[in-house]
Amino acid sequence: MLPLSVAALPLACAVSVLPLLCAAPVLMAACVSDVRRRIIPDWSVLALAAIGIGAAVLGGSLAAHLAVGGLCLLTGGLLAISGLWGWGDAKLLGASGLLVGLDGLVPFANVMVLTGAGLALLLISLRRPVRAGRLPLPPGAPRWLVAEHRRLRAAPSVPYGLAIAAGTLAGM
Repeated sequence: MLPLSVAALPLACAVSVLPLLCAAPVLMAACVSDVRRRIIPDWSVLALAAIGIGAAVLGGSLAAHLAVGGLCLLTGGLLAISGLWGWGDAKLLGASGLLVGLDGLVPFANVMVLTGAGLALLLISLRRPVRAGRLPLPPGAPRWLVAEHRRLRAAPSVPYGLAIAAGTLAGM
């Protein structure tokens, strides 16, 4: 007869790996949409929330995951109300909080903040050369790159969904 800890190993692996395997393609789709159109689709937020709740139920930590998800949603909502980012980012942050739970909150927040800051600095540093015409687009550039070039000339917006996704993967 196997000891209880060895017998429970397959379930423990499934609880930790399965949500990651399910969440990664959904996060990728949210990132692509955020970069291309600055819109995070509602279906991706709902899918991530469902994955997070399912993982929390399997892991026996539903209350902690709900608390972190609620805290993240509240924080994102306050940032959206203040105009610092969009409602898609706020909803994605809440769903990501459901996924990472209390154990993953610190790595989630650290990676998200550092990635977001790096992304913002990159876009800010590209704005001046684009506006001055020193960074032209190559012929036949994809539409999303043309749109990004146009955004940089006007007022750059940061696709913060990328940072939220990076933090989510780090916190899982």
